[in-house]
Amino acid sequence: MKKMIALLGDSYHPHDPLVNYFQGISKYFPQELKMTDLTIEQLTKALHEQPDLFLLSKENRLAPETNDAFWLNETYDQLITEYVASGGSLIAYHSGLSSYPIHSAFSEMLRGRFLHHPKPTEVTYREPNGKSYKIWDEHYFTEVAIGETEVLMHSYSHYGESIAAWRHLYGKGKVFCMTPTHFSEGLQHEGNQKVLFDGISWCLEST
Repeated sequence: MKKMIALLGDSYHPHDPLVNYFQGISKYFPQELKMTDLTIEQLTKALHEQPDLFLLSKENRLAPETNDAFWLNETYDQLITEYVASGGSLIAYHSGLSSYPIHSAFSEMLRGRFLHHPKPTEVTYREPNGKSYKIWDEHYFTEVAIGETEVLMHSYSHYGESIAAWRHLYGKGKVFCMTPTHFSEGLQHEGNQKVLFDGISWCLEST
């Protein structure tokens, strides 16, 4: 059995729908993948148990209206990066890329971050092999260290172009980042789920 822990939900991304969604996703894997939903306070103990995968879809801000309360302190910053460097795998999904400090070890490990998004619009997501899909979404614009990661997908809308998914090794572990999607219709889209499935599968593969 593979073990995945998850830290999900924030002010703009309700917790319960994300739990239901990712629990549903985990049931489709040929090997048994058990997902455990965590609170921030449970994270330290869970990471010390060296799970196979840590799924993060939660922005750093705890109170966006004041923008002065954050969950990622120095202790969690070190804890997460050491977990991955020692052989763990991390998926930063959508809001898991948002509002984390630029010069933190966590952000440096991701090698990319969310910058902003305009009003929702139709977004095209395209892989290097030409496969693409379109969904109504928040078009996440990102800053990615292109030479230090493998770009898996670009995003396009009338607002411009950005990078939507990337992956790389970090120490003995793996990091997979993916920006879509915000709305339930996009989460259920076959194309979007395929990119996520592939990302999880890569993270669970033995190095």
